[in-house]
Amino acid sequence: MSGLRCIIGLLGLLLPAAVRAADPPWPTRPVTLVVAYPPGAIVDTVGRRMAEQLGTALGSAVVVENRGGTGGNLAAAHVARAAPDGHTLLFTSYGNLIIAAAANLQLGFHPWRDLAPVGMIGPMTVVLLVRPDFPAQTLQDFVRHVGAHPGQVNFASVGFGSSYHLLIEQMAAYGKLSVTHVPYRGGAAAMTDFLGGRVQATLATWLFARPYMADGSARAIAVANGVRAPVAPDLPTVAEAVPGASITEGLGIFAPAGTPAPVLARVNGLVQQIICTPAMHAWLTENGVPPQPGLPEAFAAEMHPVAGSLGRLLRETNIRLE
Repeated sequence: MSGLRCIIGLLGLLLPAAVRAADPPWPTRPVTLVVAYPPGAIVDTVGRRMAEQLGTALGSAVVVENRGGTGGNLAAAHVARAAPDGHTLLFTSYGNLIIAAAANLQLGFHPWRDLAPVGMIGPMTVVLLVRPDFPAQTLQDFVRHVGAHPGQVNFASVGFGSSYHLLIEQMAAYGKLSVTHVPYRGGAAAMTDFLGGRVQATLATWLFARPYMADGSARAIAVANGVRAPVAPDLPTVAEAVPGASITEGLGIFAPAGTPAPVLARVNGLVQQIICTPAMHAWLTENGVPPQPGLPEAFAAEMHPVAGSLGRLLRETNIRLE
């Protein structure tokens, strides 16, 4: 499917040269790609590779600036306030922006008003992990076990108000499942306690979880995304056992609202070209980020309805994220 998206997307980039000639000059100085998470995170790993290839395509430096904090919203707020000239871009996991919009969080910016979607890299594959000694072998077993032992399974997330936390709330609301949510400050802390046996289940990106799955210290029983992942096609989605429970989480590039349309179009075109090259396409896919090229309008259409449904869930369950 992503290969077909690449063909369709690249065909759409064949604009007449006269149209390109009319574009304003850009960039006129180095571009800063603000990465919303610290070094070592999957967002940083992919962001740095994208920055390198964007710089090569532009023939101009693209400098990475890490601004971790508040689940990615610190960097988003910084870019939202930047000059809308295309020289400051945001590279982030867009799940935090969806949640901020769903909860109408007071962050000094609004994701839909103050940021312009430029290009999606692709969804991040997130797996539901259980410990190797956990009695459930499959997703269906997990659901039955939790149902028979309400409140007795400790389920870790990367923080209160994260997309992982909201998946747990969806499982509770839609599947009538009761687990004990244990929030942590990031994936490393959650994984440490998971490996130590203090929690029995957790969620993690494919890239982060892969070494623990390989050495047998964690067992994946499902993917949390809405569809099965190319990197693990035999794993069911959580929604196959609990309809409606899924996360929308992935990587994308944003610009300050008001950035000239020709600049947005050029960055979008370069992003689509980069993620559709055979080497980058293969690298992203094997690391659990199947490329999903498309125009900015398609990116927005992916996010906005999810924010609406999450907003309804938050209101119905009286979950406050502030």
